[in-house]
Amino acid sequence: MTNIRHTPKAFWPDILWRALQGAILGSGAPLGWLLIIYVQGGDPIADFTVNPALYFYMLFGTASVFACFGAYVGSQESWLKESSWRDHLTSLYNLRYFREQLDLQLAQCARDKTPLTLIYFDIDHFKKVNDTHGHAAGDIVLIKLSKTISRILRRNELFSRIGGEEFAILLPGSPKDTGARLAERIRKIIEDYAIPINGTTSLSITISAGVVETQENESAAALIERADSAMYQAKKAGRNRIFACNP
Repeated sequence: MTNIRHTPKAFWPDILWRALQGAILGSGAPLGWLLIIYVQGGDPIADFTVNPALYFYMLFGTASVFACFGAYVGSQESWLKESSWRDHLTSLYNLRYFREQLDLQLAQCARDKTPLTLIYFDIDHFKKVNDTHGHAAGDIVLIKLSKTISRILRRNELFSRIGGEEFAILLPGSPKDTGARLAERIRKIIEDYAIPINGTTSLSITISAGVVETQENESAAALIERADSAMYQAKKAGRNRIFACNP
């Protein structure tokens, strides 16, 4: 699973820009020193002529230091932004980021005339896990499930935790049939997985999922509502199953 202490590609321009700002700021050091000499009544041109190596050292030395500091500041800003998009328990993307990306992907797919599929699922009888084994065990289940599913997804497939035991997977460029096959693969993997809680206890869980493909001019809210409805159709049919919704 993606660790939140990483630097996404999208943040590198910001980091490089901060480094450039630092380098520009640091390059003013020799000019500042020449100005001091002038204010003190000296001849800055003569001083530069006598000590060119010193000024070049000041130029590149301070510019390098300030550039490194700028890059560090940029990376910290990027990490803070990335952290605000992540669920604190599972490190998956959170509901806020999911909603932002869903809006962007809907617009992109409308422009490109490509499909967009959403898988909506939750853990069956998760309250029973918490009530029987405690919330710490419930947290372990959420973390293990997130890691297991993350390993089989492609880079462009967005996996988010959008509620307590509710998750969403956004599949840009994939039709509903592809999403249904992926959802069934996930369902089977989770069904067969005994999640270790401690040295003596393992839990088996199941999921119910709804799969929908966006329709023309459909809003994000409407797509989510259809996906949520499809998931509850799967639950009404007995749980531990996939319901792929037709338009």
